[in-house]
Amino acid sequence: MPKVNEEYLEGKKKEIVNAAFAVCQRKPAYDVTMSDIVAETGMSQGGVYKYYNNIYSVYAALIDDANQVGNQTEKIDAIMNSKAKPEVKLKKLFEVSENFFSEMLLGYNKILFELGTFCIQNPEYDKKINSETTVTPVFPYLACRVAELIITETGTGYFKPLIPAEEILNFVVSSFDGIIRDVTLNKCYGIRTEDMSDPDEKKLINCLYISTLKLLGK
Repeated sequence: MPKVNEEYLEGKKKEIVNAAFAVCQRKPAYDVTMSDIVAETGMSQGGVYKYYNNIYSVYAALIDDANQVGNQTEKIDAIMNSKAKPEVKLKKLFEVSENFFSEMLLGYNKILFELGTFCIQNPEYDKKINSETTVTPVFPYLACRVAELIITETGTGYFKPLIPAEEILNFVVSSFDGIIRDVTLNKCYGIRTEDMSDPDEKKLINCLYISTLKLLGK
């Protein structure tokens, strides 16, 4: 019986998060209210608040759902623990970022982009939402493992960077942030920069990988 009850509770929570996801597709995520979510579920206000007592907990659940798409952290660990050559590991890590971003692009990425932009201007929101999340965020974790690989293999002499490794890591992170921004604006909002038509995340991330490898002396 306890197992049935737990499944029921998880099902209800998922129903509410799915409703929140649907609302966030129609309006800016930062403008979504608990009233919007209650209306979308068709449940009573008390029925929704039983599982999520504020909008921050709902946002956190959406972010956790996004970071669970495809079990990416497990894939990252498997790559790092493999016996592949460092440049092959790096390639596979970049492919994880490419695939994860593509899988989320037309769904969660709009939500993450809007919440992220809003939280930059409202740090108190960021603090409240992050205090509710429970799943390891994929992109920061990926960045840490890429940094670990580059710094370790630079230390062994396998990579021979043309510039300091720290500068390469800053280049990778800032470039990837730019790819996420431009592709999201184009594919989720139809906004296109004057000097770039139809940016493709797969091609851009592959270019970033090649550039990074060259900077690492390979």
